[in-house]
Amino acid sequence: MQKRLHTRLSSYWKLEVANAALIPAIMVFLCLYTGQAVSLWLALACVPMCGLLILGGLYWRAKLHQLEGRAVPLERVLKQAHTWRLPLLATTALACVLAVGVRFTDLAASSGERWAITVAAVLAALEYINYYHRQLQHFDNWPDFKRLVTGRGFPVSQMAKDMKRQSR
Repeated sequence: MQKRLHTRLSSYWKLEVANAALIPAIMVFLCLYTGQAVSLWLALACVPMCGLLILGGLYWRAKLHQLEGRAVPLERVLKQAHTWRLPLLATTALACVLAVGVRFTDLAASSGERWAITVAAVLAALEYINYYHRQLQHFDNWPDFKRLVTGRGFPVSQMAKDMKRQSR
């Protein structure tokens, strides 16, 4: 069991960090490929999503180190997670307001950029909930998926549990 967890975490943290660069790059590429304009609005909407993905990657890397007997990085990451909690919540809320704003006002954004901003805002909100409150992701681990489909819901996220434990 520990070997499988080690293997899973070894790649998972890298995937989270890589997604912080890949998702915005794909959004920009798709906009430009389809001849859509890209502005600062998209970059602003991507900030909380990228921040949360990087924080998640650092957290899972620290959990990997903890599994290997090195707990100090986890304490450091949890302190960072606590420090960045409100700024990430505020920027996520702003990204959501921006997503609504580009849809219903005259902000200069192409239709492709509007979709990309909306996706970035939704992903940021989901990542925030997934790390700071409830585990939303259930598709990458069979026991988690089984728990979801059997109606046992969304458990408290691992990072939320660790932050609560550390604050005692």
